[in-house]
Amino acid sequence: MSITTRDTRLRQASLISLAVGIAGAVVCAAGYGEGSKEFLGAYLVAFLFWLGMTLGSLVVCMLHGVTGGGWGLAVRRIAEAGYSAMPLVALAFVPIAMNVHGLYPWADPSVMSGDEDLQKKALWLNVEGWQARAVVYFAVWLVLALLVNMLSPNEDKEPESPRNLWKQRVSGAGLIIYGFSITLATVDWVMSLEPHWFSSIYGVIYFGGQTMAGLALCVIVMSWLQDCPPFDRVVNDTRRHDLGNLLLTSVMFWAYCSFMQYLIIWSGDLPEEIVWYQRRSVGGYENVVLILMLLHFAVPFALLLSRDVKRSRVALAWLAAWLLLMRLVDTYWLAMPGLFPEDFTLPWQLPVALAALGGFWLAIFFWRLAARADLPIYDPELLEHAHERAHA
Repeated sequence: MSITTRDTRLRQASLISLAVGIAGAVVCAAGYGEGSKEFLGAYLVAFLFWLGMTLGSLVVCMLHGVTGGGWGLAVRRIAEAGYSAMPLVALAFVPIAMNVHGLYPWADPSVMSGDEDLQKKALWLNVEGWQARAVVYFAVWLVLALLVNMLSPNEDKEPESPRNLWKQRVSGAGLIIYGFSITLATVDWVMSLEPHWFSSIYGVIYFGGQTMAGLALCVIVMSWLQDCPPFDRVVNDTRRHDLGNLLLTSVMFWAYCSFMQYLIIWSGDLPEEIVWYQRRSVGGYENVVLILMLLHFAVPFALLLSRDVKRSRVALAWLAAWLLLMRLVDTYWLAMPGLFPEDFTLPWQLPVALAALGGFWLAIFFWRLAARADLPIYDPELLEHAHERAHA
């Protein structure tokens, strides 16, 4: 595939995604006008899913900034295109911010006034503070994305350039800042759907899931563009193997944190804590638990132990796509039972909201990927890789 063909395909994909986004937005606008709880819940799940893709892409870049490694050559530009959609995600949050009262029980003054436990949390759980913190979260993520993007290797010809050192420092500090901010954001946006419940590891579970989503996106697009120059110079079995190992690590990390939360809460057997799992164990939600246990952990874990799977272009790409689907299922399971605890609810608005937000997100993603150079031109690791090929 020539560079021209690659650019053409990316721009075509961007236009198709934009058309899907516009069509989905039209239907979403009608659903938003109704203001139903089903629509708001579906929109929240869709927002959280695409937010995870965006922040996960940023985490991939920061992880590579800290650790280095040749695996980043094949996916860094892809991840950079992923977090380029951050302004869109911030804009997509506006309908949620404007409908706090329709989503969160603590935002209803009548509920708050009649609940002594919620009154003790009123210093944190109040609409004005919730909205102000959301502005801070997005401001932090936008600044992090801007800094990481500015320090991305491109035109520095010296391997030991100050840019490379600053990239490591900013990425290390950025991962810490991201960890704190995503924890607070998920407490505000998801955990507070059930304001009596709490978990100290909740944000870490999202951290692992979003990293997995970012890695999966990179693997899929890398496999799609593998035959295009200059990707064909750096994408090989070793690179795929490294990325497969990173996917395996993210699957294990997500599963470990999820299980530890369950083990600690269930062992404690406190009514105000176990109610969260009780709601997700009845009314059809228990089937989602089985899907997550089997298809989000057990099967991907077993497959990613295989060296052949990790080195196979097709197998690894399909497995990454499957993990993205499971990320959607997990996002649904974390949020939706808090809105509809009695019975399993799958609103028809969910695929529409996913298409609307995803269409615009992918349009920006493909456009940015086509606009930038495929690889960091003067990345020290790229120069080292070229040297190794010359002496092979």
